[in-house]
Amino acid sequence: MDDLLYMEVDLRKFAGNLREIAKLSGKSVLPVIKSEAYGMGALAIARKIADMGVGLVAVADLKEALPLARDFDFEILILNGARECEFPNLEVFPNLVLSVNSLREAESLIGYGFQRKVKVHMQIDTGMNRLGFSDFREYARALELLLSGNFLPEGIYTHFTDSENAKIQLEKFLPYANHFPYEIIHTAASSAYLSTDYGTHVRVGVDLYAQQKGNLKQIVKIACRPLAIRKLKKGEELGYDRAYAAERDELIAVLPIGYYNGFRRSLGGFPVYANGKRYPTVGKVCMNHLFVRVDEEVNLDTEFIITSEELPAGEIAEYLGTVAHEVLCMFRIDNIRYLK
Repeated sequence: MDDLLYMEVDLRKFAGNLREIAKLSGKSVLPVIKSEAYGMGALAIARKIADMGVGLVAVADLKEALPLARDFDFEILILNGARECEFPNLEVFPNLVLSVNSLREAESLIGYGFQRKVKVHMQIDTGMNRLGFSDFREYARALELLLSGNFLPEGIYTHFTDSENAKIQLEKFLPYANHFPYEIIHTAASSAYLSTDYGTHVRVGVDLYAQQKGNLKQIVKIACRPLAIRKLKKGEELGYDRAYAAERDELIAVLPIGYYNGFRRSLGGFPVYANGKRYPTVGKVCMNHLFVRVDEEVNLDTEFIITSEELPAGEIAEYLGTVAHEVLCMFRIDNIRYLK
């Protein structure tokens, strides 16, 4: 491969993760492919999902849904709902499924006068305090309105804040779910599908891509080759603000990745992986360059791994004090290839 900086996405591992989650949960998996499938590329992930016969996926908004609706037959749940100016698109694509998050949204939908039967999922707020109904009377009124119009309330869901709070939230959710014979009920996301067995589906995002727990695999590898290998004498300084001084005569690999590509300055000091070992990054991370202290085994053809199963996103997340979801989304790599 001639490219200096690239991302590999292993679709076989993705399929394996999906099957494993279905096995562990005993339920259908509703894959979350919002935000470009957590940076993996929504179209490529969608093709794999379609090949596997998955019938329903979730995205954040209509902008994400439309390219998929044009190319695929599976149904697409729009988690954020839709604004009235976007309603005409729901007429065009029958595989779009809409979240309803408030009485106001239900009234707006009824007022539009849809010419086709639109499937909807009712979102219930049980503690996230983000989107969804938190007042039962408003929920019941919204459901009544939708049933009087051209709508099919197919599903209902909530979003758990964390696995420890799942039981409390589920108790709040049950009166809503039991109010109507919904065909699809999804409460458990990546953080909680092993904590509850309630519902028909598990709505899973990051576990499909990069959690590496049990038999689940990280599907992405980000790697590069050096632009240069520099020789530093003991005491010579390196990079912006001369933030690093060589402790001895050293070799420094200059890699073509920096904070523009998502390798944050706050990752300074975090290692990269090559030749079966970890090498420390040194100095300050530049916009397009990264300094790595290396040894004689390294040359310009050496592959340096930024993240992979050997250097997982979860470990980067721990270093940054965040979660793997954010790590996946923070990298900007133009060259992506897919292993099928």
